[in-house]
Amino acid sequence: MSLVPANKVSESIACGPDPDTHAAQVRSYLEAGIDEVYVQQIGPDKEGFFRTWGSDVLPQLNRI
Repeated sequence: MSLVPANKVSESIACGPDPDTHAAQVRSYLEAGIDEVYVQQIGPDKEGFFRTWGSDVLPQLNRI
């Protein structure tokens, strides 16, 4: 039994492989004045996660 159904989690936080979705969510926090954002990768490909964030997500956030 889960306290939060899986579909509700993906409605409120960025999940999945789309870098634009992650960038948009982090951008919304930064535009709201949040000055620290923590991200987490759950799964076996941690190197791929950091590689993708470095090449596809962070460059979008540098434009803010």
